[in-house]
Amino acid sequence: MTSTSTIKKFTIVFGFVCSLLALVLIAFGVYVLSSYRVNEVGSLAAYAYICLGVTTILISLLGFVGAARESVCCTVTFITFLWVLLICQIAITFLLVKGEQTAASHLANNLDVAWEEELNSPGAMSLYETWLGCCGRASPHDYIVNDRMPPMTCFKNGDNTKSENLIGTGCRIMFENYWLILLRAFNVIACVMIALELLVSVISCCLCNSIRNDHRRSYY
Repeated sequence: MTSTSTIKKFTIVFGFVCSLLALVLIAFGVYVLSSYRVNEVGSLAAYAYICLGVTTILISLLGFVGAARESVCCTVTFITFLWVLLICQIAITFLLVKGEQTAASHLANNLDVAWEEELNSPGAMSLYETWLGCCGRASPHDYIVNDRMPPMTCFKNGDNTKSENLIGTGCRIMFENYWLILLRAFNVIACVMIALELLVSVISCCLCNSIRNDHRRSYY
């Protein structure tokens, strides 16, 4: 039969892994809020990731205390709060997964702002065009209709001597795809974290029973 100390170690290790994943989600949410001018939908998505991470860390602290002190009361409280938290986290993650396309579209609105700035101050789009390998908002035609030639950043390797080097893909779709890939990756992290929390809840139940059995044996 598995000893209490072994179960306690598993509880602490898996709880620690959950906390690390939670920190990753918090960092992503903070990155979105601090690095880009996001609208209401983008902010909600960012705060949702931060909320998932913060609640996991807070509940994990209670789990660590219960496991370290081998306290039945603390462990039972931890399990109860964890299941309530899991229900909320599953609902939030479901909404994030279901709305990832919408969230990606709203987060990509920063590129629309950059394009407006480009029309007034040439060069505002250069960062996106160099980074994403794209040209214009929707296509190079955006420059032409505004009586401008596509800049060097719209050509492969900055070579505008050949027309075939002109990049035909617009930056709006590329930036939206960038966000979609990021959101899907962090949604997977959120799902893995929830799965580990479910595992931690089961292990914590085993720990609770083991602690109780040890207490009973100590009376004999």
